[in-house]
This record gives sequence, C-alpha cells and structure tokens, in this order.
Amino acid sequence: MKKILLFLTSLVILSCASHDKHNKHYYKKIEPKNLKKDVAYVKKKLTKMHPDLYWYISKENLDKKFDSLANSLNQPLTPNEFFLKISPVVASFHQGHMSMSMYSLTSPDSLKKKYKKSTNPLENLEYEYLENRLFIKRNKSDKDSLLQVGTEILDINGLSPQKLYAKYRKTFTSDGYNQTAIPKFFARRANSFYISELGFVDSVKLNVTCADTAFYYTLKRTFKKGKEVTLNKEKESKNTQTDTIQKLTKKEEKLKKEALNKKQKSEYRKKEWYGYDAKTKLFSKEVSYPVSQDSTIAVLKIRDFVEGKVKVYDTIFSEFKKNNVQNLIIDLRGNPGGRINDVYRLSQYLNDSKFAFTQPATITNRTTFFNAFKGRSVVEKVFAAPFLSIYATVRGISAKRDENNVLKLPLQSSKYKEPKSLNYKNKIYVITDGMTFSAAALISSHLKGRNRAFFVGDETGGTFNGTVAGIMPVVKLPNSKLKVRIGLMTIKPFEQTTEEGFGVKPDVQIKPTIKEFIDGTDPELNWILQDINQQKMLNN
Repeated sequence: MKKILLFLTSLVILSCASHDKHNKHYYKKIEPKNLKKDVAYVKKKLTKMHPDLYWYISKENLDKKFDSLANSLNQPLTPNEFFLKISPVVASFHQGHMSMSMYSLTSPDSLKKKYKKSTNPLENLEYEYLENRLFIKRNKSDKDSLLQVGTEILDINGLSPQKLYAKYRKTFTSDGYNQTAIPKFFARRANSFYISELGFVDSVKLNVTCADTAFYYTLKRTFKKGKEVTLNKEKESKNTQTDTIQKLTKKEEKLKKEALNKKQKSEYRKKEWYGYDAKTKLFSKEVSYPVSQDSTIAVLKIRDFVEGKVKVYDTIFSEFKKNNVQNLIIDLRGNPGGRINDVYRLSQYLNDSKFAFTQPATITNRTTFFNAFKGRSVVEKVFAAPFLSIYATVRGISAKRDENNVLKLPLQSSKYKEPKSLNYKNKIYVITDGMTFSAAALISSHLKGRNRAFFVGDETGGTFNGTVAGIMPVVKLPNSKLKVRIGLMTIKPFEQTTEEGFGVKPDVQIKPTIKEFIDGTDPELNWILQDINQQKMLNN
C-alpha cells in the first residue's frame, strides 16, 4: 500500500510543472534549426493522424507552404512569434476543428497559491464581432454591471479589436471556404488574443461606449473566496434567520424539509438533464413558447450538444405532443457542436421514416485511436491507459476497408434507424448562423438534405458535407512547446451536396444589424412568426 501511495505521489509531483520554468520559455528565443524541426514535426503528425488532409488543399500546394515556411525561418523566434508564422499554414488546410494555441504566461511559483483558480480580467466577457466592431454579447460577472450587452469595445489597454483582428486573422479558419464563421470564431478567441498581447495581468482598462456614452472601465482579476469568508456569511445568515423567523414545530420542520428536498431534487434533475451552466445561468437545451397563449408554436433552443442528458429529448418531445405543437422552431445559432450521440438522438425525433444519420467515419489506420493519449497529463495517461487501450483496440479492429481501400469505421449513427415513437411530424423551422458548427452543422445538413426543415438566418459555419473531428488529441511541438489539435475521424452526414466547402445555406437569409443586436430584437424569429401567421391566414 505504501508503494502505491508513493507511486501516486510521484505522479502528482511530475504532473505539477514549474511556473517559473514555463514563463522562462515564453521569452526564450528558439534557434532556426529547432523551429524547422517543429515544422517537420507538425507536417509528420498531420500526415500520420489526419484522415482528410487534402480535402481543401492539394498535396503539392501544402508541401510548398511547409517548404516556404521552413526556408523563411532564418532567425531565432519566441514561441508566439513562431505561432504567427506556423498557424497560418495549419489554417490553410481549411479544417475548422484543427487549430493551434499560443503559449501563455502564468503566475510565478512564489504566487502559485494566491493565483490558484483565479480568473483573468476578461474571463467573464463574451462578444459579437459585427461589421468590424466588437460588442459585448454576455457579461457573466455580477460585479461589473456597467458593461451591458451591446457595449462596444473601442480598445483594451490601448489595443483596438481591429488591430487585433488584423494581426491574428490568418491564424484560424472555418471549415472549407465558408466565411460566416470567421467573425464568430474571432469573437470567441478575442480574449485569448488579448491575453497573449497583454500578458499575465491583474487588471485591464477598457475604453468602451454604450448608449452614445464613452467611458473607461477597469476590469480586475477574480480570486476565489476563502472558506472562512463563506462560513462567516453562512453563520451571519443563520443568526439573522434565528432572530427574525418564528421557530417551527417538529412536524412543520419535517414538512418544510421534505418540501425543500423535493424542490431541490426537481431543480437538480432539470439542471442535470437540460445542461445548466452556472456561469451563464443558461440551459444547454431550453423550450419556450414565443406567442402568448399559443402552445402550438414552440422554440427549442439548443446552445450546444455537450451538456445535459440525451434522454431529455423524450421529455421535450413528449411536451410537444401534449401541446399539439404544429410549428417547431429549432434555434441552433451560436451552437459550436458537441457529442455526435447527442445530435444523433435528436435526429430520431425529427424524422418520419427509416434513416441513416451519418456515413461510416474515415480514419488513417487501425491504431489511430491510441493518439487519444496525446496531450494528457502523466496522471491521466496512467489511469486512463487500461480503458483507452481497450477502446482504441476495439475501434481499430472494427474498421473495414471499402472498395477504394479507404479505412471506414462503422458508427451507431451510420446504421439505419427507425424514428422514435414520439417523433415530431409537423412543420420545422431551423435558425442558423456562422457559429452553427460541427455537430450542429451535421443536424442542419441532415434536415436540409431530407427536405425536413425550412432554414432561416445565415450559412452554417460547419460545411454541409461534414468535418474532421470525433476524437481530437492535442500534440505538443518539441521545441516551441506550441500545441496543435488534430481530428482523427472524418464524419460526413449521409446526405451530401455537390457544392463542396460551404455550409448549409438558408432558404431565407437574415443577418441581424448592429442596431438589432444592441436593441435585443430577433429578426430571424420575427420573420418565422410572421410566416407562420401568413400560412394560417392562407389556410383559413
């Protein structure tokens, strides 16, 4: 037992890297010969792991880009200087899931305890990038209430969003030739780009404008409150309650406790099943009825396919059946994707005949899933090894080569499936935008390809014909220590289009203006509600 504890302690120590050593590398100038080794390393790993490397770029052009990059490296560079050179080459693959991350500063070893679990000053802000201008879309902080939705960021510590965009635009890409995802992706990455420029700081100064009023606002790093503070507040609260609330009888206390437990269980179940995010105070899946006193028109807002339980769709579509929903509006705006089993389960409620959701996945070789170990800590590797090894072996064995000698992996979603008994059979509208990506784009392709829904909004950021994702290990470059994320599976919807490299295009294109965003109006939903009303008038 002592040996086991000693072994586990050693693993924990090994996994706790020195912050000072990490920060020293941030400033280190790496010699050209080592940078060239990293270029060769990236090319080798991509060639070995990525199943559709030449989907949007020819081998000849890709080789030229890597050769040109290597030849240009003739002076020492810091990791992030190198990032600005190599990430555009990786982005030229036009694979939105495949991305590189910058090297970031952290707290010094002497202040580890102080900064543990602290959040950087910009952590609570989410943005929209509209017409080359950056606006606050969501503020998750309860303290900084002056920074309202619609507030425009003019600059942060003197650095404007426009200069930030110009510097980093070529470091990321969407899937294929799509452009609607680009401003969305920049908005999602804006904080990391700013932190890269500003370094490890405790505060930042924002130059903003809201309702025609310009002002400066200082955002500060958030530190986790100590246990003593929390305990003292609870103690004060209990004392206050004792002084002001009349004491209950034992029977009343028992009934109150039972009622509270029932309420808490109900709330917990809803949060668990619908995927509650405590920071944003939003659910992953949310049902609403936009027309007062009319439950036949329902909106199913799906913010992601990551959180919540897939069984929740039974509850949701049971509710739709009970309310006799005639017009279902599925809102996939801002949905970056998630689990394929989640979106596959949803598809089973939206079809009225037997169907296949995806094609079998494409992989490079039978051992590819052993790459799932990459990017994991020493502790994770040790504890996950037995399970990942079995998983990787079984998955590899189950793959078969097709008539073109391409290795194909059968998926649950690639098998023909009957719809669920609660399947919805009436009119479906789907709202999409440039951030409708990955799994959210797959369900869009599926519904569009089967003529099952009417689409309103903007072209999806994920392409119609699929993406390379599934399992996405992170590979660390040996010299620069930069990281690149690589998808191991090509996942294509069963339905395909002849127009390669573009997303699912809407039947009616609507892009909200800056004024509509600031005012909080929803032109896509309003158009759908008007269309439903017109259809009702025609039928009457």
